[in-house]
Amino acid sequence: MLHGAYGEVLTGASEFPNLHEAQVAVLDTKPVVLAAYGEAKYKFDALPPMRLAAPFEALRNKSDDILRRTGARPKVFLANLGTPADFTARATFAKSFFETGGIEAVETAGFHDPAALAAAFKASGAALACLCSSDKAYAAQATDAAKALQAAGATHIYVAGRPGELEAALHAAGVSDFIFAGGDALGALQDAWQRME
Repeated sequence: MLHGAYGEVLTGASEFPNLHEAQVAVLDTKPVVLAAYGEAKYKFDALPPMRLAAPFEALRNKSDDILRRTGARPKVFLANLGTPADFTARATFAKSFFETGGIEAVETAGFHDPAALAAAFKASGAALACLCSSDKAYAAQATDAAKALQAAGATHIYVAGRPGELEAALHAAGVSDFIFAGGDALGALQDAWQRME
């Protein structure tokens, strides 16, 4: 589950994004005048508009601008390891995570060979990569995969899942960050954008 400001799930913004949705119009607010107790009137100014989704929308707007200018959105390569049974849950999470910030996920089949993974990453045109798999597959393949991605030019490597006992070895292999449910999604996405700019 990805959280927006104040820890709330924002469907369509911080969860279940649609990078191809049409723009929406937001109505302006107006002051309210109420008549009460005979002739006395009370005027209440409208509350200032506040959209909890605004920080996510700002990132998506950046992505839309880049798409208009260049014909492509910024990308993250999902480096899926092992079989679909190993990687599907975390790859689905990672796709949703990055696309809430306007970063298009490049989905892949599972890899067992670091050289094939590196070649696919290079061909993707992505600058960022995210390892996606089960804890068991991470134990067997993640350090070699991270080294291959780093050698292939990945500027920042994420792992989908909480850091566990492999954290030090993964950092040493080139992994920079971990993304997981309950983490600071907005902070991680803003950091990803800074790394791509």
